[in-house]
Formats: sequence, structure tokens, C-alpha cells
Amino acid sequence: MGEMIVSLLRQFEGQVPDQESHARVQELALTQDKWSAGHKLFDVVRNRLLVAMDANDRVKCAQYSFEESCLKTMYNESYPDDPFDSVSPFFVPIEAIHLARVLGTPLDNVLAVLMPVA
Repeated sequence: MGEMIVSLLRQFEGQVPDQESHARVQELALTQDKWSAGHKLFDVVRNRLLVAMDANDRVKCAQYSFEESCLKTMYNESYPDDPFDSVSPFFVPIEAIHLARVLGTPLDNVLAVLMPVA
């Protein structure tokens, strides 16, 4: 799952409005032994999402929702005592597709990550 998250994050490099948030999530995704820090970073991203929601910023909302789903999944993969919902990984592809649509990123790029040819 980690490789998929990293690949999805790379699809959106240079396209998302909050490059700093994107870089922090990507850095964490690249370092599996630090995924337990995902909960703390989730809290940061959640606060940004709430601000974006108040501002009706559709693009930032899509970015942060995608990042949240990635962070929840990574955190859960660290086998914490207080995991997020077990369905968190199922939201990663949904949020990635939504973000691609909002940004105008070709869906084929995202689908190629989600459904690699064997």
C-alpha cells in the first residue's frame, strides 16, 4: 500500500495548491518506519481542511481529503493501539480520483497506479 500511496502522491506533484502539505505527506510516505507519526500530521492536515472548507476552496478540500486518507492508512499500517477506521485504505483511491478530477490531472495516470498491468 505504501508504494501505491507514494505513486499517487507523485501524480499530483507540482499541481496541488499546498505544496508544503503535499511534501510533508510524501516525505512520511517514503519512510515506512515513521508512519506512526501519521496521526500527528493528520491533525495538521485536518485543521487545514477545516479552513479550506470554511473558505469554500474546492481544490484545497480535495487535496487535504486525499492526504487525510493516505495518512490514516499509513498510520493504521503502523499497528497503533488507536487506529483510524479500518476502511481508511478504501478511501485512498476514491479521494485520488476526486483530486485528479478537480485538478484536471488525466484519470489514466491515476488509474495506472491503482490498476497496474500485470
